[in-house]
Amino acid sequence: MEREIQEEVVIDLAELIALYLRKGFWIIGISLLFAGAFVKFRAMPEEETSKKGGNVEEATLQDKDLKEEKALEEKGLTANERYYTAQIKKEKERLLWEQDNWENSYLFTLDPDKVYERQIDLYVKVLDSGNIPFTEDSGEKIGNRAENAERAALTENYSSLFQSGSFYESIAVAQGSMKASDVADILFFRSNDEAGTLSLCFTGASEEDVQKMGDAAAEYWLNAENGMQENVAMHDLHLVNDKTTLGMTTHSVNRNALILTDSMESSILRRQNEKKDSINTRIKNISDLEKAKKELPKAVNNATQSSKKRILKQAVLGLFLGGFLSVFLFTLQYLLEAKLPKEEDLESLYGFTVLGSKKRYGRKGILPSLSEKLSGDKEREKDDENLLSLAKTNLSLLLREKQTGTDILFVGEDKQLCEKTEDFMACDHSQFNCSYAYNIFKNEESIERLGAAQNIVFVAKGKSELRAILNMKRRCEKLGKSIAGLILY
Repeated sequence: MEREIQEEVVIDLAELIALYLRKGFWIIGISLLFAGAFVKFRAMPEEETSKKGGNVEEATLQDKDLKEEKALEEKGLTANERYYTAQIKKEKERLLWEQDNWENSYLFTLDPDKVYERQIDLYVKVLDSGNIPFTEDSGEKIGNRAENAERAALTENYSSLFQSGSFYESIAVAQGSMKASDVADILFFRSNDEAGTLSLCFTGASEEDVQKMGDAAAEYWLNAENGMQENVAMHDLHLVNDKTTLGMTTHSVNRNALILTDSMESSILRRQNEKKDSINTRIKNISDLEKAKKELPKAVNNATQSSKKRILKQAVLGLFLGGFLSVFLFTLQYLLEAKLPKEEDLESLYGFTVLGSKKRYGRKGILPSLSEKLSGDKEREKDDENLLSLAKTNLSLLLREKQTGTDILFVGEDKQLCEKTEDFMACDHSQFNCSYAYNIFKNEESIERLGAAQNIVFVAKGKSELRAILNMKRRCEKLGKSIAGLILY
């Protein structure tokens, strides 16, 4: 029976609740940490970028759009709201691009009242037709169908060349201060495949600029003509007109050998206004999209509610799991901790007379006062002096009641506690004959002191192991000694 009592594990529910109150901030913190971790885990992308050959593939533009769409969906936006949000973002990106590229372009540096223009008119002459010379006032006789077809093909090829990126690049390099993308805005080009005519009109801020552009164009078509002679019919790109003027004018374009004309407006102001109108249109589109987005009906967003419910579910699950794990760990710590039961249990279950006890726990936790009450600290002394003073008073009353001698032997496993107790009890109390013994069953001197003692008082820490106290009690009782009391630090 004694063995069963010694090995019995006593779970004090009130003290366990007090432990949870003392560790309350840790329990709440771990629970919130798990809740956040579960929500974070839920929000992680379900698909990861695949790896092939040790290299990570770069995301395409389509993948980027899909990710942005998914991000908007995670924010709880409806399909219409996501559409308008994406469109507004794209329009703003295009607007910024246009403002940066157009307003800083060569076109917007031109003053319509002070520009120079250089117009170059060309005529494609097929040499196989008898080499008839061409003049503006005499014209050229219409050749056969094959010749006309060759001339049309040549004109079309040159038309493509004069509107190609390489041509724009050569003009920009010659001018020196513009980009190739600016050339299309200041070059006015017309062609007539049937008549074999081509017209180039360059506009610049100075006469020097348009001269450079025209010279670069001449060099370009001469190189193109030499290369085309090898693969296409023999021909000559005849220069009909080359004129530089100040200001903007209406230019004539050769349509056929009879010099029929057509007007071509070369207004820089018009093109500047077109660019500005494009920017203003873009701004208006953004404004209209934002207005339309605001006017969307405030319908119940099932997708948003569903997403919020999923997030809430994950958070609650993480909260419960974190709370369970933290409570389990602190409970396990409570069960494995070497400690003594409460004072009333020591007296009622194990027959000890508790002369005094010191507080075991600090006043920390969620509800310190309730934790102190549940754990029993409310009835315990706050420091060593109050503890020993109470123990001395109780010991005097106990010895007087038992009418026994005043010899007292303080027994314990900690030498310092025994010395401190013996010094306090012997001070100013000549009726007490105090001594102490520690580790009484491990050395002969302590056992001899135990044999001569009349009153034995155990001195132990409040968090000592119950088994050690019970073993000392059992061995003392086998020697015919009784325990007068117990002092708990």
